Amino acid sequence: MGEIKMMHGDPARATHQTVIYTTADGRFQYQLDMDYSKDLPADLKTLPYLGNVSGGFCDAQDNLYVVLRGGGVGMSPGPKTMFVKLDPDGHYLGRLGEGKFGPVHFGNVTAENTILIATVMQQQVVELSMDDEIVRTIGKAYDGCHNHRDDPANDVFMTRWHRGILPTEPFHGMEFGPYQQMKGFEDTEFTTEYFNNCNDVDVDSKGNIYVSDGYGNFAIHKFDRQGKYLKTFGGKGVFDAQTDTPGKFIVPHAICVDANDHVWLCDREKDAVHVMDSEGNMLAYCSHDLGQPSGIDTDGEYVYVVGRGGFLTIFDLSFNIVGELGFFNDSLRAHDLAADSKGNLYLFPTHANFEHQVIALKRIR
Repeated sequence: MGEIKMMHGDPARATHQTVIYTTADGRFQYQLDMDYSKDLPADLKTLPYLGNVSGGFCDAQDNLYVVLRGGGVGMSPGPKTMFVKLDPDGHYLGRLGEGKFGPVHFGNVTAENTILIATVMQQQVVELSMDDEIVRTIGKAYDGCHNHRDDPANDVFMTRWHRGILPTEPFHGMEFGPYQQMKGFEDTEFTTEYFNNCNDVDVDSKGNIYVSDGYGNFAIHKFDRQGKYLKTFGGKGVFDAQTDTPGKFIVPHAICVDANDHVWLCDREKDAVHVMDSEGNMLAYCSHDLGQPSGIDTDGEYVYVVGRGGFLTIFDLSFNIVGELGFFNDSLRAHDLAADSKGNLYLFPTHANFEHQVIALKRIR
């Protein structure tokens, strides 16, 4: 018997090829970069393999802030909660907020160049300066559950359904199934009391703050720029992705305020996007085949929605769909999305893709 030829696949094959995503009409083209973060310090070298990145956002200089959920919770056992700051080319610049608050879900940079974040288990909105100091908090720290799915130990409602199929991700020992999901939904009530596991926050041109209260509620809470509570809008929808319920939610998961001060909300399990004015009046509604819309952002010209299932949907500010990319369970599946001023997009898969936690889609013009 002759000598066996020994071979190995290339572990860096993703960096040795060019993958271009193009919409059907060619209007939007992006080059895919599966590992965008570079020059990470030693304690963050395993970042692409942690499954610990919850989301991210950009500042006015197009620096990218990657949110490490942290907190030592079961699904994110890695480094402490922090924001890892990358320059527009993905190079490491530093970190903010390390260990200063509980697990962070999503956040945004304000016009005053501060960071507003939604903490899940701590159940507060926290404002952080670029000097790494806490400016203020909205809401009191977690002191008990108002709602069934508000309990941090109860994850029965954190489902990943799309047409009855689950996107490829590990389930961390949690039970899933129609009964468990329906039980979590039935035992949760709409309330104006805040917060019940808030999960995202954004600000309009007047400084008003909008908070998605979606892991234990069906609400958006509005505050003025001083943090004074103004109103709550939303309500409990119907646990059926095929029945449209504009303005009524199942899992409000991500929020974005566009250049016209319209409020966009990703309703993940409803497979829908709701668009409202600043008072909560419905303006537009898009549902079906969005791949479980989970993350949303705007570059001032377009609004971008990414789904856990692998779909990327692009809207203009007149509420028209102008681009659709991806297919179920492809490389675009993500938990959150950030857009910079040049229309480049950054995807954060979290548990949908452990090995690639910061993915770039560089716009080709």
